[in-house]
Amino acid sequence: MTKIMTGFWFLMTVLIGVGTYWVSHEVERLERRYASIQSEILDEQESIHVFQAEWSYLNSPGRIERLAKEYLKLEQIQPLQMASIDNIPTDTDAKRYRLDKFGEAVAYMPAPRDRPADSAYDEAAENMIIDGPSVGIPAPSDTGGQQ
Repeated sequence: MTKIMTGFWFLMTVLIGVGTYWVSHEVERLERRYASIQSEILDEQESIHVFQAEWSYLNSPGRIERLAKEYLKLEQIQPLQMASIDNIPTDTDAKRYRLDKFGEAVAYMPAPRDRPADSAYDEAAENMIIDGPSVGIPAPSDTGGQQ
């Protein structure tokens, strides 16, 4: 009976030793993995910081203005180029269709609207407040060239 008990406790001691050895190596492996992940996180944070600095430089208003002047060749907007809210097409204009010669539905293209500058002189004259006598702007004649 003592031989069996001695063998049992010896086997238990060996199993506990092997288990402890395996757990210690597993902990070391996980610590190395944790350290490598922390290192990757720090590298990514540094990359993000560099990208944010580069983004700030690329989006600086002075730089964008300089590039716009150099490459876009834009001019200042004139007051008569502005349109009113009434000139914006409605959703119903975009949803109309017509049938082509084969009977298939084709998107309807509405007639072009007046350019803002065409009616801007009339609107500007209506909206102006002048202390002196008003001067009328002659409207284009609708006679079609007949006099």
